[in-house]
Amino acid sequence: MAITESHPARPGGGDPPTEQTSVSRRRSRWRGPVVLGLGALLTAAVVVLAVLAGTYQPVQFGGESGAGFPGLPTGTGIHFVNTFGGQQGELYVPPQAGIFTLKVSVYNTGPETVTIEAISILSPQEQASEAQGTSPWPLTPAGQVLWLPMSYRPDQAGNSVVGLSLTPGQDVVVGIPLRMSGICYDPSGWTIPAAFYVKERFGFFTHWVTVPFQPSLIMHEPSDPGGPGAEPARDIVCPAGTTK
Repeated sequence: MAITESHPARPGGGDPPTEQTSVSRRRSRWRGPVVLGLGALLTAAVVVLAVLAGTYQPVQFGGESGAGFPGLPTGTGIHFVNTFGGQQGELYVPPQAGIFTLKVSVYNTGPETVTIEAISILSPQEQASEAQGTSPWPLTPAGQVLWLPMSYRPDQAGNSVVGLSLTPGQDVVVGIPLRMSGICYDPSGWTIPAAFYVKERFGFFTHWVTVPFQPSLIMHEPSDPGGPGAEPARDIVCPAGTTK
């Protein structure tokens, strides 16, 4: 008599699962978590890159400073002081009514190219205040900011900094035309403008970067005898022919 092996009936009928069917089901169970995990990692990577791009600020002072720039007003009497004993000293800007130009350099210290959109002596907050009618102090912008390569010729014409692409490791010389906020000054008062400001763009992000003057600027406190909050006439000195 032949002996046959019996199989219990499967609920609902149908054939028992094969090995291939079991493998497919195991793959289906794993596919969902894997896809979700990869999606989470991709999202996290995008967030991290966005944060890095949003805080990427490689523009720094490039080591060059002084007065004058080709094609821009030089001013009068600007020179370095307090350099005795090997000290760095300060760049002294004497009181003057006309436009003068400060020469500085900026340097891209990062591994990626950034685009310069503006350079100003005014911080973003001061620019907003100026737009609302508040006069800048102690210095005010007085013309278009220009740039030249570090090895420029004295007769070479500068270009606007707007749209300048600063490649990794590149530094350029910048001329910033300025005017003092007042035509008079306090001979016993001093002020030290701390920095200029560079608006840079990287990807979809823009930032205002604070770049300290090195060495520091130093100047007498300017005063407008006719302006709001002006000092008493006895405390200020005005150029010849100026009414206190």
